[in-house]
Amino acid sequence: MQLLGVSLAALAALVSASPEVLESALVGDDQCDGGEESCVLNALQLKGQKSSAQEMLEAADEEEQEEEEESAWLKDISTKTKNHFKHILAPLQKPIVANYQYLTELEKFVNYTMEKVENATGHVVIWNRKSLLQEDEEEEVETTWGRRRRSFSGKDLPPRARYINKILIYLDKEMEAVWNYNTIVDRKRWGVGNTITSSPYGPHGEHPERWRANGSFPFPLKAPTSPVLNVSNSLVMHLKPEKREYDNKYAQQLAADYASLIANINDASKKGQELRARLYKMDAYADKFIKLPSGVWNKIDANR
Repeated sequence: MQLLGVSLAALAALVSASPEVLESALVGDDQCDGGEESCVLNALQLKGQKSSAQEMLEAADEEEQEEEEESAWLKDISTKTKNHFKHILAPLQKPIVANYQYLTELEKFVNYTMEKVENATGHVVIWNRKSLLQEDEEEEVETTWGRRRRSFSGKDLPPRARYINKILIYLDKEMEAVWNYNTIVDRKRWGVGNTITSSPYGPHGEHPERWRANGSFPFPLKAPTSPVLNVSNSLVMHLKPEKREYDNKYAQQLAADYASLIANINDASKKGQELRARLYKMDAYADKFIKLPSGVWNKIDANR
């Protein structure tokens, strides 16, 4: 009853209003001007205009967001970020040099083994044939260059990001030298093994009476010594990259390359330790081979 009373009161107020007031109210409500059909049509038109305007605003927001994301790619890293990368990259040269020094000691040891075999056979151990080096180069492309991500070239980078990228490229080239050195040492080991395996009748071949040395090779007087050669010492490094979140896209990619470089250093140290184990095994084969009587079948498969 109360609601009905309110409706009746409102109706009474409208009835008592002057004609000018009623006309003004009807003109102001132009959605209903022209009858019921016109009222519905005008309402739908206004609703459509409102929907189109909303879509335009949303599209503008999306375009603005895309422009902001694009500018994030184009914006250089900050000076603070640049200095931070310099700070975390500088210490990495030390473990890279350590990996190279390990291989220097391993090469001394494989040279010692090679000299023993050359003294026993009177022949140079062939380890660096051109065909073999070509195989190494092909393998090196896969093992070395595939170890670091190369997502953009330096000329496409803004100045500060390009500066850090140059440091990464320099360190990467040093790692390339480490992997190439590892290949050289391993090739020498392979050459010794190939000589042993291809001489099943001992150091002087199948017919010792017809054997002729092609050179004079003195027996090495002393085996090399180094802490690196001590099998109780681990050569494996366990460097861990610093974890930090970056908003800048260039900084994110540089951080990924930094982490990849550290993984490369750790991997090189692991491969160095594995190579050391193979060198000791080859040296044992060499000692066994040297003691064999010539002319008697005693094939040693040293390259298995």
